[in-house]
Amino acid sequence: MNIALIIERFDIALGGAERSVRQIAEQLEAMGHRTTILASVAPAAAPGVTALCGHQSRERVPFSRYRAALEAHLKTADYDIIHSTLPFDGADLYQPRGGSYAQAALRSAAAYPNPLITLFKRATGLANSRRRQYIRAERQLCSGSTVLIAALSDYVKRQFQRRYHLPDQRIALTPGGVKIPLPIDPDQAGHCERQVISALQADRSQATVLLFAANNFRLKGLHDLLNAMSVFKQRMPSHRLVLIVAGSGKQRPFRRLAARLNIDSDVYFAGYTDAVENYLAICDAAVLPTYYDPCSRFILEALALTKPVLTTRYNGAAEVYQHLRHGIILDEPNPIEPFVHGLTALSQPENRRHMSEAIRQDGLTQAVSIENHCTALINLYQSIYNQKHKTV
Repeated sequence: MNIALIIERFDIALGGAERSVRQIAEQLEAMGHRTTILASVAPAAAPGVTALCGHQSRERVPFSRYRAALEAHLKTADYDIIHSTLPFDGADLYQPRGGSYAQAALRSAAAYPNPLITLFKRATGLANSRRRQYIRAERQLCSGSTVLIAALSDYVKRQFQRRYHLPDQRIALTPGGVKIPLPIDPDQAGHCERQVISALQADRSQATVLLFAANNFRLKGLHDLLNAMSVFKQRMPSHRLVLIVAGSGKQRPFRRLAARLNIDSDVYFAGYTDAVENYLAICDAAVLPTYYDPCSRFILEALALTKPVLTTRYNGAAEVYQHLRHGIILDEPNPIEPFVHGLTALSQPENRRHMSEAIRQDGLTQAVSIENHCTALINLYQSIYNQKHKTV
């Protein structure tokens, strides 16, 4: 099949959605299908990508302008399937990489530690014109078209059922996946480990190394993680937790919080990396106490490496594994007590060994593969294609 993949901007440094779309395109090609990524803007040298509104990859183009460019392009191009990550009603299926726009706005407001700020953000959530435009387009797509919703998790499926009252036949589950094996560079991973251990003056044989990776530190619950680490340190002085924070988020407020909690000597801010797998290779467990994530690639990648994980029920990736068997699942990023109990479980080498073995035995590594994800997509594509070409 000839498949168009629609995304807002194509720059893999922007986040997981962009990396996922590139991996989906590559896997579909490997499975014998032709793919074209359609983006509003993208680097001029990006192979297999058509930029409809220019080559400034970080520029944001109004959705109305991009929609018009898409409509014009599709009049001249012939695709068997139009797969969109945006609420574009000219698509065959809509796969919202960030879940429902309205739900994302609500959960983003909930991530502020100050409840007054949360109330303010909820009240003013639609003040952002771009978000308002996408919410309106999503509502229209769900109510005024027959576009199929491809949900990355049951968490996303429930969002669309509750908010838009969509019947089951309008929503298909296409569980998220990542490319495996991860391209770990042993030399670079060793270099990362030496940097962390040296900076924190840690005894690697005694410390439990946790990895947190995200670009939006607030939304992904870093403040809750630091608070829980502080309580753990007070209660378990004989067990040392070391945290690597990877990502391009704003470090300053979290560095200040770590210092205030007296755990700054246990936290290493690695900054942006385009090879988080090298940090995953050296950690003992991956932690993402997120307030919102449709299906975190970071947690899926950790499971692909048989690493125990900790996340929340606000992450669709939590549906892939079992609480206490493969890792920890928190109902909320707070209150702090369950979080500390989760960190305590991960601090025990025997627990981690059992979790890693269970991940391997239960086949979770293959379950989170991009091959599985694309197989589900191709089955969906074929069903849509057959329906469109059904002889009356």
